Amino acid sequence: MSVDDKLNDIMKKNIYTFERDCYGHVCIIISNFTPSKYSQKQKKMIIDYIIKVTRESLIISDKNNNKTSYVHLYLTNCTRQNFNLGWFKKINNVFSNTFENTLEFMYIYADSQLFINLWKIIRNFIDKDTKKKISLICC
Repeated sequence: MSVDDKLNDIMKKNIYTFERDCYGHVCIIISNFTPSKYSQKQKKMIIDYIIKVTRESLIISDKNNNKTSYVHLYLTNCTRQNFNLGWFKKINNVFSNTFENTLEFMYIYADSQLFINLWKIIRNFIDKDTKKKISLICC
């Protein structure tokens, strides 16, 4: 199995969509990704996959006459290897430009003091209106 095939397998298991309460929901589990080990091509593959899954969630919502979707970002069991601020900012910019006004609400689940402290920095890169739609849940 090639490295890209392994990454595709990880993406399918850790980035997916589902329907709940007439909305599409995107689930992203970060702990199985290691951005520092990925090439630029592989990082782009992950971003493209997240975009694809997000579009699927919006299709689910649209079928139920809703124009927004939910995001569940799981940062539980993450270490410094699983999170990269520069990559996060890039993903945030892609989503801000690609999916403007489509976020109903985002839940970020975290269990480490590291991320809780990083959140104080990260939230400065998120626009004011989006920030109101994000809830950090400490597990």
